[in-house]
Amino acid sequence: METDVIYNAVISLIISSVVFATVKYLMSRKLANLKGTHKLLGLISIIIIVLELTFLGVLFDLFTIAASVIASAGVAFALVSFALQNHLKNMVSGIGLYLNKRIDIGDIIEIDGKKGTIIEFHLMKTVATTDDGRFMNIPNLKFNETVVLISRKGKNSEK
Repeated sequence: METDVIYNAVISLIISSVVFATVKYLMSRKLANLKGTHKLLGLISIIIIVLELTFLGVLFDLFTIAASVIASAGVAFALVSFALQNHLKNMVSGIGLYLNKRIDIGDIIEIDGKKGTIIEFHLMKTVATTDDGRFMNIPNLKFNETVVLISRKGKNSEK
């Protein structure tokens, strides 16, 4: 019985390592030019570690002692998730925006009456420059709400 538990723990650690390595590889291939992906990789790492520790705690029966601590941690996690809700929405929007083929660096956008040319995509924001050389930092969530694509780079027609 003891060797089965250790065997399952080792297999679980190997699976978690493979999942992390796969996610890291896919992010380096698919999101290579998106700035700030190290933040997302850190978040995914934390999730994998928490899930692995939870599994190992259940496997080795460590949580019977700490049930109230786990319940408190769950409440704390819910509060932190609620507090970080906008950041998480911006991250998801940033990945969606980066993978969206209809908008790209060099496209001209209009937001809140201001026009700008996209120069960078970040995980949580998009940077554009105005005609007078000023920078606009646009939260990626705004692209789901108010941004109008005026024209694509290299094309004269409006979209």
